[in-house]
Amino acid sequence: MQFTVTEIIAASRAQVLDALADPGYYAHLGETSTAVRAPELLSAVVDEGVIRTEVRYAFDGSISGPAAMVVDADKLTWVIETTYEIGSGAGTVVVVPDHYEGMLRCSGTLVLEESDGSTIETVAGRLEIRVPLVSGSAEKAIYGGFTRHLRMEAEAMAAYCARNA
Repeated sequence: MQFTVTEIIAASRAQVLDALADPGYYAHLGETSTAVRAPELLSAVVDEGVIRTEVRYAFDGSISGPAAMVVDADKLTWVIETTYEIGSGAGTVVVVPDHYEGMLRCSGTLVLEESDGSTIETVAGRLEIRVPLVSGSAEKAIYGGFTRHLRMEAEAMAAYCARNA
């Protein structure tokens, strides 16, 4: 499944990029309510105009139906690796599952554009689930959770940037 998701973050691109490399942002993000546990910042490196982050997430819900026969909810953990070029605000994202490596692939591009003091975040990529009988419904469910999470992250980022301005 190809996807494109756009969110508006009520903070400047410079503030957003600064927050992405700040462990305090991820602690703040953990205070919000989603279907994932508080994120764990594994690394945040700023080097030669590039921000690289690795953040671990874990599913915090229940699985029912045919999917419950294939996956263990306690093993639904993954690392999101992002790279942003500070000058352009463009970057990449790769989702790396901790378990079930052959069942999920997700990667794409990220763009942070400045717009009237806010930041327009666009994430575009490909999500692929390989689970017999449930791939289509699993992709739709994961995509739905992904878009809700991005919306929540945009709101959390704006609040964090406002608090730390």
